[in-house]
Amino acid sequence: MSRAAEKRWLAIACGILSRPTATCLEHSPANWVRDFAAQRKLPCEADRYGNLLVKYPGRGSKPKTPPIVLVAHLDHPGFVVSDVQGDRAQLEFRGGVRRVHAKRGTKLEFFTVGRDKPIGQGELVSSSEKGARRAGMLGSAVARITSGRAAAGDFTMWAFPGYSERDGRIVSRCCDDLLGAAAALATLDEMVRERPRGAHVWGWFTRAEEVGLYGALAGITGRTIPKDARLLSLETSRALPHAPQGGGVIVRVGDAMSLFDPPLMGALHSIAKELAAAEPTFRYQRRLMDGGSCEATAFCAAGRRAGGLAVPLGNYHNMAGLDGGAVGIGPETVAIPDYLSEVRLLVHLASRSARLLELESQTAEWIGPSTEKAREMLLASPLDPPRRNRARSRR
Repeated sequence: MSRAAEKRWLAIACGILSRPTATCLEHSPANWVRDFAAQRKLPCEADRYGNLLVKYPGRGSKPKTPPIVLVAHLDHPGFVVSDVQGDRAQLEFRGGVRRVHAKRGTKLEFFTVGRDKPIGQGELVSSSEKGARRAGMLGSAVARITSGRAAAGDFTMWAFPGYSERDGRIVSRCCDDLLGAAAALATLDEMVRERPRGAHVWGWFTRAEEVGLYGALAGITGRTIPKDARLLSLETSRALPHAPQGGGVIVRVGDAMSLFDPPLMGALHSIAKELAAAEPTFRYQRRLMDGGSCEATAFCAAGRRAGGLAVPLGNYHNMAGLDGGAVGIGPETVAIPDYLSEVRLLVHLASRSARLLELESQTAEWIGPSTEKAREMLLASPLDPPRRNRARSRR
């Protein structure tokens, strides 16, 4: 892929990662997605729960061809302001962060719906597990407002840039999962530019993932997504020793809760291998990413055909020191080549939508001939004599 294309993909990442967000307060990135779709004349619709669907029907795709649906969530762990008294803000946390990381003095920025820039700054005074879903997790806190303002209903993000690049990495307060959304949008952008025949790909941008996959669970039960769609969860997943940053996009066979659809993941792996053979600079990994759970688990549990891709994430959920070093809050990081390899794979996949279905069917085609061969071989070489002979020998 050209350097110009890679610059476009990074510009899309910069655009959406710069938008503030929190669970059930995803207004800013959602508006950015709507504007993105409108600029490219792509239909964008919202379901009753606020999940957004952007469709690229393509040229030459058969009407009954199942769409490939690229799924990313628009929220990120953060505090919501419940009350303000003087310069003290009472905060409720939405998402999964260990309390030990939320240290006194950690810097915050306050945001309000309708504005992309912070309206105030603050720092943590104290934190508590009260309200957390599990022991040891952050549930609530008190912050001191050091400048600007805040009011009940506003929200906070950790005081890091929305988007920056350093030492070959994207550095952000919120890679998870706005970078997954960026990958989906970059793929749709390439479809609009190149208009490959037969491409049938959608982007589905969900809400409230961080508190229990809620947007995905609510949305998949409706009629927004066809029953035969192939859903791919695009996640930033905690980097692990066997899945390091810099190793390329991850073909994610499962998460901490489940394994994904085997035929779909087998087909996706085959497409990744094809791309690697055609483009030696393309790198990918095939891994079980069990550092967390993603929306593909919800889809599979609902009986849908679902799988996933991921890029290895540093400082998962802004938790610095998970793998050594000082424990605290830090910006999330993703290796730039990993993000670019994800978009390369998605563009390759979307341009050949029917190829995914073809490879899926091939994963099952070997069963019939192999089963017949197995029967012939095993029956021709029995371990025990036939029962009739054993009966005669006893007489």
